[in-house]
Amino acid sequence: MRSASHTSSLNPALCVCVFALLVSPALSEQLQIFESLREKKGNKRAEASEKPLRIQLVDGQNVKGSAGVTTPLSVAQSVRVKGALVSKVNGELWELGRPLEADCELQLLGFDTLEGKQAAWQTGACVLGGVLEGSFGAKVCREGVSELGLYCDHVLDNSALSLSDVEERCKEATALKLPLHRLELNVEELRELFQNNTLRLQLVQEQMNGPTLTVYRCGDSIAVSNGPLLPHTGFLRVFKMLQLSSVTLDNQKEAAGLMRLIGVAFPSQGDKEEWERQQEEARRRDHRRIGTDQELFFFNDVSPGSCFFLPKGAHIYNTLTDFIKSEYRRRGFTEVVTPTLYSTALWERSGHWEHYSKNMFTVTTEDSQTYALKPMNCPAHCLMYEQRVRSWRELPLRWADFGALHRNEVSGALGGLTRVRRFCQDDAHIFCIPEQLEEEIVACLEFVRSVYQVFGFSFHCLLSTRPTPCLGEPEQWDTAEQQLEMGLQQFGERWELNPGDGAFYGPKIDIQIRDAIGRQHQCATIQLDFQLPIRFNLQYVGQDGQLKRPVMIHRAVLGSLERMMAILAENFGGKWPLWLSPAQIMVIPLGGNCELYARQVVRQFHEAGFVTDMNDDQGATLNKKIRSAQLAQYNYIFVVGDKECESGTVSVRNRGGKQLGRRTTEEVLMCLTQLRDSRTNQDQF
Repeated sequence: MRSASHTSSLNPALCVCVFALLVSPALSEQLQIFESLREKKGNKRAEASEKPLRIQLVDGQNVKGSAGVTTPLSVAQSVRVKGALVSKVNGELWELGRPLEADCELQLLGFDTLEGKQAAWQTGACVLGGVLEGSFGAKVCREGVSELGLYCDHVLDNSALSLSDVEERCKEATALKLPLHRLELNVEELRELFQNNTLRLQLVQEQMNGPTLTVYRCGDSIAVSNGPLLPHTGFLRVFKMLQLSSVTLDNQKEAAGLMRLIGVAFPSQGDKEEWERQQEEARRRDHRRIGTDQELFFFNDVSPGSCFFLPKGAHIYNTLTDFIKSEYRRRGFTEVVTPTLYSTALWERSGHWEHYSKNMFTVTTEDSQTYALKPMNCPAHCLMYEQRVRSWRELPLRWADFGALHRNEVSGALGGLTRVRRFCQDDAHIFCIPEQLEEEIVACLEFVRSVYQVFGFSFHCLLSTRPTPCLGEPEQWDTAEQQLEMGLQQFGERWELNPGDGAFYGPKIDIQIRDAIGRQHQCATIQLDFQLPIRFNLQYVGQDGQLKRPVMIHRAVLGSLERMMAILAENFGGKWPLWLSPAQIMVIPLGGNCELYARQVVRQFHEAGFVTDMNDDQGATLNKKIRSAQLAQYNYIFVVGDKECESGTVSVRNRGGKQLGRRTTEEVLMCLTQLRDSRTNQDQF
């Protein structure tokens, strides 16, 4: 993306910025430095070539344009598409105001897409930072977007914020339709720009994962944002501030008094109301509430970030594990078991110690040797591979590992089962020869599709290509990316390009699922790794007798079992399908005379592998017992009275209250066994 702003030709000096009431000398100097850097970089719109362009929209419509002149925004206006906030050009995210450069496929994205929402909230974070600096005199240190919405970390001396006042000032600022001017700055330029804000500079340098970082000017404030942003602030009309809380950083001295203001921003009141409806539904489905209500799991400060699974929660956890293990047997994977604690020598060899040591839990022995709990399985699998000479006839090797992993997540990042310190993955690594790579990729994708169809998830794939910086030769990356792309094309499902978001050691395919209430989650991943086979000098003897380097694939389908359990709890709203349910059958006897028969029914279904309980509370009415079983989300309720005892039957109803009639226990057992073993999400038989 060019360093010049493509969003507007307005001069910010002509804008009366409502939130620039308290422009400090330091901020004034910062703005001067920004404009000086813009001038040095020739930050003026390049002369347009006006070469004719052909622009194809996703609906197949073709639009004519001119290179360097036509923008996605002008295309949206010409074809009368309303609500566009950002675009994709040949799969790459592209700001609406940035001129198109060549023939392309153009996708216009609104607030109802993840990319559109991210662009809106990134822009909203810039506006919020300007308001806090200009209207309230705060020193802004960081702005960005999280799962909760937009946020701004700041220091505000001797003053308290009114959230409603902040919302009103943000609304006033966006009404000015302030342009957003973009610069790509290197480390030295960032040091010059933020020389008067030590903490901001520290956080900016930690954020950098390439030679440059993107900085925007919004009115009379400077924001750091990866973008893309909206054409101007006027695209946002509604702000809502959610909470203000303290922020803890490693550098406690510099971070003293640091606060985080979290909010959301919307293009319209209707978008806000829809978001509020979704939030209410999400609260109703919150896996933490479901976990408590159904007695699935809990957390305790004696082991922060590590889950205690109660019997019902362990049932779901083990059922998921058994499901994947059954698929392993069908798909040629074999399980291995590896240690949990390793010498730092292994992590230094793999390269993880240099890049990941701060996220590891370490132990130092009495002889001053340092060991670390494993945060991933791949180095151990490489160690197993190298134990003897491998032949091309053995490959592919597909090794799966359910070993416990530990990652030292910061306490503020922990949240129920979605972010924990101790977890298990359905983790596997494939070692193959280059000629087998495409076939293995397609097989992994088929594995993902098969599993997600069971849960009822829709999904799409992202091909994440080389980041900057990356390890390995460009030719190696080109070949790997081409093989992944061919695999995706052969797979046949919808996929998109995700430029620059690959791992530093190789490109990857990320799979995003959509749950029952429309939220997206990334769980499955398929990653190519060039570096570990080199670091461990992994080899195999080829058909020609020569030693050759295998290709390594990292693969997970469910990802973290803990996180997947949280996603499933919220997707099903706690109403687990029969095959996964920890509360499958409740037997209710009508009076003491039927208890013996009821216990026989419980034993019959228990021996067939069903979670079966009986409510023999003599003090509760039948209706109360049925209602209690429904609230506990038992899939089926068997009522047994004198007629059922005499005929060897049960009166069946599902948790929704639908009566399925009186049936023999043999018939019901056969039907429920078929439902369970087919892993269907249906409850009728």
